[in-house]
Amino acid sequence: MFLALFVSLSLPARAADKPADEPAQPTQANEPVDEPAQAPKADEPADEPAQPTKVDKAFGHLKQFGLRVGLVGGYNMIFRYDQSPLCAPYDAAKSLNDQQKFCGHAAPLALDIAASFAVLGSLEPYLFMRLGLAGETQTDTLPIKVIGAGTRIYTMSDSAFKIFIEPALAYEFEGSAGTVSHPGYNPQYKKDLLIHLVAGPQIDVARYVGFYANAGLTTGILRAIHTTLELQAGVQARFP
Repeated sequence: MFLALFVSLSLPARAADKPADEPAQPTQANEPVDEPAQAPKADEPADEPAQPTKVDKAFGHLKQFGLRVGLVGGYNMIFRYDQSPLCAPYDAAKSLNDQQKFCGHAAPLALDIAASFAVLGSLEPYLFMRLGLAGETQTDTLPIKVIGAGTRIYTMSDSAFKIFIEPALAYEFEGSAGTVSHPGYNPQYKKDLLIHLVAGPQIDVARYVGFYANAGLTTGILRAIHTTLELQAGVQARFP
């Protein structure tokens, strides 16, 4: 009797000491196990939005003084009045009033010097002077002397490559070389009003220096009706 009681009390205790069944292990050792997604670390920066492209304003002329020098050449076309200087060799078989009225010839080279200030990025008023390097033999004229004022109007003013239009008014005042003399010939070398209009490109290689070229017309109306089809190339320095 005592033996049976001892056996009945010992069986549950042994069962309680037995560990619980372990979870089933994967059947294959190399089979991947799904891992939970990890939250981003707090110290990792988020992707930054794309920045808008900025316009490069390093080549704008706003509030800069400028000094430029160019070499000018071209072709002169002249329609004479009766009292205008001759524009072709004197023809002794004709009277003074019957001398050649319309002429065309190459224009002597000249230097174009200008000082400017850009009140706006696209607007650059200037004063200029043109000095001839040689006289004009066809009209017996001394090297050209011109002073005037104008403005450059730029497109794409903040870009290194610009296009400009350049209107100006000028005063021409050189006189006769005095090498032509014929009986009764007393031409009037009037001071002249010039209308100047050219256009062309400019390439700024730095904020302080650029190269330019232009083409256009310069027309006078008092001494004679004369127009120069001109080409110019030069360099411009700017500060500050």
